[in-house]
Amino acid sequence: MKAAPVVYIYGDESFLVARALAEVEGEALGPGAAELNREVYEAPGASPAAVVSAAKTLPFLGGRRLVVVRSAHLWLADAWQPVLPYLGAPNPSTCLVFVAATLDKRTKAGKALEKAARLVECRRPSERELPGWAERLAREAGLRPGPGVLESVVLRVGPDLQLLHQEIEKLRTFAGEGGGITREDVEALVGESRATTVFVFCDALGARDLAAATRTLRRLLQLGEPPVRLLYMIHRHVRLLWSTRELLDERLRADRSAVAAAVGVPPFVADGLLRQAKGWRAEDLRDAFHTLVATDVALKTGAGAEALDALVLRLCARRR
Repeated sequence: MKAAPVVYIYGDESFLVARALAEVEGEALGPGAAELNREVYEAPGASPAAVVSAAKTLPFLGGRRLVVVRSAHLWLADAWQPVLPYLGAPNPSTCLVFVAATLDKRTKAGKALEKAARLVECRRPSERELPGWAERLAREAGLRPGPGVLESVVLRVGPDLQLLHQEIEKLRTFAGEGGGITREDVEALVGESRATTVFVFCDALGARDLAAATRTLRRLLQLGEPPVRLLYMIHRHVRLLWSTRELLDERLRADRSAVAAAVGVPPFVADGLLRQAKGWRAEDLRDAFHTLVATDVALKTGAGAEALDALVLRLCARRR
């Protein structure tokens, strides 16, 4: 596939941004004098006029040129003025690529880019989309994962696509030519990230396992996890439990598919929510939200980690 004359890659997922840029480079630059036909600029310091001049330059020894502008979102609105005429009539022998965190389609530049450029959005995948990405990366790596393998990888790695890719590559190297991988291999080879520890902590709270919740809380605080962020994750998990509890109360039977669709999580996460929600009554969850509000006030008025200790103790306590 031939790269478009103008490409705008944007989003908050750095792994996907790097992947998209590599794909465009492969489309734009063939073998030979590829390095001589590549120029990279860094905004906001780069001169837009210099970028346009580079884009208009003919490629060395034929082929095409690649001009990349990184952090293009840092250019102010006025800085785009020299670029706008070029977008209306781009040089067909150049692929001009803008890499940015965002695209504001309300601005003059944003409207021009929307009309003239191939837009590539690289947003961070949702929790529900992570298993699909694990399957895709495993397929690209030639892995033949056994039952539950990719779910185990996702649970251990968390929502970091770069780390997910690295761990799948590690498994590919271990698997060798056959590509077969088991859950035991994952447990031996894939380390738990901080994000994974947060989810383990929330699952322990959901199961009302005081010992496990206290142990993982201590670990997270040692890793430097901010108490306010931990409180946010606890709040999120309690909200998911409440939604699951409501489904259980509304239906005689609620399966993983119903929970996954209702609360927006992958099916294997829904399994855990179903198990945990059965250990909570609606009034317990209402009390939990009151306790979360009180803990939020305490943290914002100077309390330290002891406020989280008290929260964990309160949430794991079971009423008779």
